[in-house]
Amino acid sequence: MIFDHRHYDPEHVIDAEVVVVGTGAGGAAIGAYLAEAGIDVVFVEEGGYHPTSSFNPYLAESLPRLWRDAGTTVILGKSTFLYAEGRCVGGSTVINGAMTYRAPDEVLETWVSDLGTDDLGPNAMAQWFEMAERDISAKQQLPISIGGDNRIMSLGAARAGWHHQKNDRNQDGCVGANNCILGCVTGAKQSTLVSYMPRALAAGARCLTEVRVVGLQIVDGRCTGVQGRVIDPRTRKPSQRVTVRAKAVVVACGAVQTPHLLLKHRIGRPSGQLGRNFVTHPNVKVLAVYPHDVRGWQGVSQWGQVREFHKDGIIFAENMVPSGAMAAALPAHGRAVWRKMQRYNNMVMSGILVEDTTTGVIRRGPFDMALPFYSITQADHEKFLHAVRLLGRMHFDMGAEQLLLPFANLHSVHNVDELEGVNPTNIKIRHMELFTPHLMGTARMGADARASVVDLQGEVWDLPGCYVADASIFPTAIGVNPQVTIMAMALRMGAQLAERIHHARQG
Repeated sequence: MIFDHRHYDPEHVIDAEVVVVGTGAGGAAIGAYLAEAGIDVVFVEEGGYHPTSSFNPYLAESLPRLWRDAGTTVILGKSTFLYAEGRCVGGSTVINGAMTYRAPDEVLETWVSDLGTDDLGPNAMAQWFEMAERDISAKQQLPISIGGDNRIMSLGAARAGWHHQKNDRNQDGCVGANNCILGCVTGAKQSTLVSYMPRALAAGARCLTEVRVVGLQIVDGRCTGVQGRVIDPRTRKPSQRVTVRAKAVVVACGAVQTPHLLLKHRIGRPSGQLGRNFVTHPNVKVLAVYPHDVRGWQGVSQWGQVREFHKDGIIFAENMVPSGAMAAALPAHGRAVWRKMQRYNNMVMSGILVEDTTTGVIRRGPFDMALPFYSITQADHEKFLHAVRLLGRMHFDMGAEQLLLPFANLHSVHNVDELEGVNPTNIKIRHMELFTPHLMGTARMGADARASVVDLQGEVWDLPGCYVADASIFPTAIGVNPQVTIMAMALRMGAQLAERIHHARQG
């Protein structure tokens, strides 16, 4: 059963065995597992329920409904940059690009070494990765869904002698509508909206939508529920209170909102690590304009990735976006935007992901706002510039006549010689336009309360009954798209929590 802002009584109180805050990759996965294990689950979701039939390519309508703050959320630092966060049933899985990469074995082996346990190693995690991939139908694209922009990236990589790897994506019959970031209009993308959440609801779970959790309920040092405020979806104003009482609370709000909530209660004191170790996989975009039709909008976003430089922490990918999003991203205004958009058919949007070599922090700000702080290092800055030159040369080699660049003081170049102006002398960190959809690490998991926020079962060290099941718990950045790793870790935690609850019932 799904509730919205019209369904709540004043001082509404609900009882459950487990309350799950958030319905994204982590929350939906653990909630579905628990519900199917016969446990009474209540989800609390700040956003609304928007079915597949409601999705469309109109930016002005879709962004406020599906994205937190209509996509204007920012990370503060030397170069302030936007980050993506879904706010709807399905969370960020509704607006992501559907990539389903596992955390690389070398990352998991690092976790094993750092934590002194095999619990998160490749062998221990394999069954949970397999379960998640099966649950969300992770597989490669049908040939009919692959557009010209993806073929340019693949052929360009081959010409340069670079390794190009085809993506597995959580999709079932994707035809390449290229509306991923505004909700899949065909329902092919197996976001948690159409995968885990229907399973959880069919097993008896309830979902309270349009309720923002503003605090935890703590009794005698144990977490016993959450307190929320009903949010009007049009005005965003809070109204009546909602309380959910439970035997266990799972916080799965993402690596920004989860520490923001927990910090309110001064949690994480043994280590002092809550809100720290914030990693982001920062991205920049490079838009190539070709002299011929490419029609990148006719085909799936990110058929594959250039992995030639992955060991250096660099990934290239095609990332075409709907026309409204493209127009908003162009370095121009008014009629100049219209002139550029008349060549939308000729454009190939591509991006560069750089794996973090530093960390940031989440702090609580005024008006119940989460404030993320993160600044890339000079080394990462130079890595970005090097990567832009590499990717730019590939596009020019493939016949591009212009590149639109992510720099405030260098908007475009027309040939390889001009591309040499992309260097640390000319381009400073403050000039870069950064973006990220990957937020991790702010409530890290560990085997020692002095160095982590949650234990290996996901329970907060100094607040029994409170668990975290999202990318906050990653001990480090993983260098790839995180959703499958989030799901796998959540499923693992679900199995452990279900066993605890069943044992408590018998006791």
